[in-house]
Amino acid sequence: MFRTPDLTALSQGARIFFLWRALPLAALAGALAATESLPVGLAVLAAGLGIGALALREQNRLAREATYAHLDAERLRDFTDLVTDWHWETDAALKLHYSRAEGHLATALSQRAVQGRRLWEIDGLAPAHGDWEEAHRQFQSGQSLQLHLVLRRPDGTSRHIELLGRPIRPADGRFAGYRGTGRDETAFVLSTRALRELETRHREMVNHLREVIFRIDAHGRITYLNRAWETLTGQPVNQAIGQRVLRWLSKDEARYLLARMEPMLDGRRSAMQIEVRTGTGSASARWLEIAIGARFDAQGRLESLSGSIEDITARKQAEATLYDMNAELERRVKRRTAELEASNRELEAFSYSVSHDLRNPLRAIDGFSQIIMEDYGDRLDATAHSHLGRIRAASQKLSTLIDDLLELGRLTRAPISRAEVDLSAMARAIMRELQAESPERNGRLAIGTHLMARVDPMLARVLLEHLLRNAWTFTAGRDMAEIEFDARLRNREVVFHLRDNGIGFNMDHAAQLFKPFNRLHDQSDRSGTGIGLATVARIVARHGGRIWAEGSPGKGACFYFTLPDPSH
Repeated sequence: MFRTPDLTALSQGARIFFLWRALPLAALAGALAATESLPVGLAVLAAGLGIGALALREQNRLAREATYAHLDAERLRDFTDLVTDWHWETDAALKLHYSRAEGHLATALSQRAVQGRRLWEIDGLAPAHGDWEEAHRQFQSGQSLQLHLVLRRPDGTSRHIELLGRPIRPADGRFAGYRGTGRDETAFVLSTRALRELETRHREMVNHLREVIFRIDAHGRITYLNRAWETLTGQPVNQAIGQRVLRWLSKDEARYLLARMEPMLDGRRSAMQIEVRTGTGSASARWLEIAIGARFDAQGRLESLSGSIEDITARKQAEATLYDMNAELERRVKRRTAELEASNRELEAFSYSVSHDLRNPLRAIDGFSQIIMEDYGDRLDATAHSHLGRIRAASQKLSTLIDDLLELGRLTRAPISRAEVDLSAMARAIMRELQAESPERNGRLAIGTHLMARVDPMLARVLLEHLLRNAWTFTAGRDMAEIEFDARLRNREVVFHLRDNGIGFNMDHAAQLFKPFNRLHDQSDRSGTGIGLATVARIVARHGGRIWAEGSPGKGACFYFTLPDPSH
């Protein structure tokens, strides 16, 4: 950029010039000498050719040196341009008389913008820290400069500049100003600032963790801890840094921890999790869960250990409490199971008693009533016949009620064995049986196709038989009994329904439908014991489903139920 005359190059050029001038003179002298003496002339000519060869070699050497010098100059210029964004120079009064800026600095620091100004007089240019006072002292000292400046531009953005300068001193030694460069370091400053902010946020986040975050060097000394250490140990972090970690453990605890860490310390594992109990036998005993990882160098030597420590004392206490509760619950379950088994045995004994001890008197009542009607019927009036008929009907109904109660108890205790069952085919078979019992009735049956369910086949048969018989019974007064059995998907759940056009019921009493012995209709109007729907509800509940009903007096009824598959 600033060059002085190359005296060496000038002297070498003059030497080549004189050599080339001497060559024709030597040739002329050789020709003249040849006229006098041929040997002398040849000798003079040979000397001239030597001078020419010497001149040619010198010229080639200078050409190579010039090429190398040109390449060096280009390299120097490129290197200078790559590492600097601003070249500047001042006079002895520190006023800028040369400035060449590039990139983001080109406009604000151009020759026209800063000509005749001192650095502190440039608009928007100021030290990054403090004011110009320190910079003035550096300028007045006449020594080399190194300043960090900020250039604030009119659009609100800022550029950070590292300024370097050297004093200019000619041969006489007087101070003639400064010459220097400026480098735009905005990207570096912003990235450094972002990294510092990220480190601050990371440190704050780590310090707010409940777990202790630690780092240990290869010698077992603590090199980093977060604030959770103070909560765990009650000691300041700065007192623990540089100390050996085993210092906070007893000999037995340290021996146990080192034994557990052996696979990681010898390089077989890179990470592991360990539970350690500290302060055993004291009031401050704690359980600690240590998650630790190892870092090794290229030669496989241990460099450091890092990880976290969590106080799991509360969890361990809860686990112990839960274990005690589970043990107590298991004891209660066993006791309750024994009680239930005893109750079931008593219920079986009761069922046996009902099945045998009560049936004999009922058979006797029914049998003797029939004998009286057959043997003494001609001696009895109509009222006596009516009373005996009612006695027989009541005894037969009581026998049926006993059968239904026994069935309800059996269904409650019987184990469930699920299988894929075609409810559509099962419903058709049941309706054929009902129509065969009352061939004089007309009915229209609508059954959905392939209504499949994973249920106990026997219980499913009982469920459908009770519902269909219930619908067939309460549509007896219709000219055409209409019964529909189908299923719909509601809220991702398959809901079966059985609808009829029978006498219906009042929704105010819907809650009583599925309770034993509760009937919503007059005993004299329809047959039944009031156990059927209770049995249906029990079967649905044992399959984990729900059942409900909707109806209106004189407009029929609809029963809904679900049979969820436990595998789903």
